[in-house]
Amino acid sequence: MAFFVLSAMPSHYHHPRGGAFIHIFAISLFLPVAGPLLFLSLIVVAMVFPRADSPADSYWVEAPKFVTYLASRVKHGAGARLRARLDNHEGASDDRVAAMVAMRTLPPHITGGMLRDLLSDPDEEIRLLAYGVVDNAEKKIMQQIFMAQEQMPEAVTITEQADINARLAELYWELIYQNLVQGEVYNYTLERVEHYAREAVTQNDTLASMYYLLGRCALLRNKPNEAKEYLQRALFNQFPVERLLPWLGEVAFLQHDYSRLGEILRPLDNGTLSPTLQSTVNYWSK
Repeated sequence: MAFFVLSAMPSHYHHPRGGAFIHIFAISLFLPVAGPLLFLSLIVVAMVFPRADSPADSYWVEAPKFVTYLASRVKHGAGARLRARLDNHEGASDDRVAAMVAMRTLPPHITGGMLRDLLSDPDEEIRLLAYGVVDNAEKKIMQQIFMAQEQMPEAVTITEQADINARLAELYWELIYQNLVQGEVYNYTLERVEHYAREAVTQNDTLASMYYLLGRCALLRNKPNEAKEYLQRALFNQFPVERLLPWLGEVAFLQHDYSRLGEILRPLDNGTLSPTLQSTVNYWSK
């Protein structure tokens, strides 16, 4: 049986060391009925369904090309596409400059980090454009800060003073949120946010947004216990729950209270979230 099956098999199965012969011989020996039937059925199948005499038709196709004018119609991932064009130092200089100009249309908190990286770009034109955008955004916020500080002596009532302090805290926070400050300037700006936010809640303890900023500042300083207290005060004063839950989840994570993470983040599962936050919510709540 082994000689018969081996002779019926294709030539490339005829291993020099006799591996196929030994395999067929062993199966036919230890399975005296099922073994021969198995090999005979394989031979019958090969005879009924023979291999095609010629291979399937194949031909060359042209490689797909990137259609540039269609990219402008895609709304999602604009920042990533612009970043890819700017990071492509081997691309055309005009394309990088065009991407740099288009970056101005994106929200500042998305482009702040990218612009900071471009301040050390080897292309001088890109560096100057990045510096101009960063400098303009920073000057615009600083001008509003100076105007708010000038209004402080004119504030007579406690409510007016609280509103101006809250405005200053939000403006200084905007510098951090838009990634416009670094190093010692970052630390100074964070101190200014905390100072004006504390002044505001001292004058008006119902300002939920100031408790929220104080909680965010505490998280930046890696103080989860303090952050939890401020965020809970913000929640008590009717701050939107959807905006607080991710940060309360971060507090629980920093406190190593992983069992509460799913409970905290689960209400967000039915809302519209960014892809990054959605994956985090799915991981901890499912």
